[in-house]
Amino acid sequence: MHIYQPSHLQDEIEELQTSFSERGYTFHHQVDNPGRIWRNLYTETDEILVALTQHLSISINNHLIVLEPFVEFNIPQDHRFDIIGRCPVECQWIYAYDPSEVSLQSRMRRKSGVLFQDDYDFMYEE
Repeated sequence: MHIYQPSHLQDEIEELQTSFSERGYTFHHQVDNPGRIWRNLYTETDEILVALTQHLSISINNHLIVLEPFVEFNIPQDHRFDIIGRCPVECQWIYAYDPSEVSLQSRMRRKSGVLFQDDYDFMYEE
């Protein structure tokens, strides 16, 4: 089990940012208070989630998965999921996706963060 000091954390974040940039992916760094739960998120394209701190979990397909820090977790296209933070101080994570794989409407919605299922449904109502 690795405990990262802040200087090491910043180095890891910069490496991840470079890696995602080289792949043509977006890069979003999220910092949440302990206990924060993001419910009913949706991905219209394959996404990558990387926990930066311990005790971050994802619930997908009725399975709760505890994420290992600095290990990429792939979320398949067209899935709903929740992110659960049980970190003692703050939860940090990164998510990334290929912006060319999502619609302009979704990119505009995502400017403020992750995409919720309800937002996606609203954008594509008939």
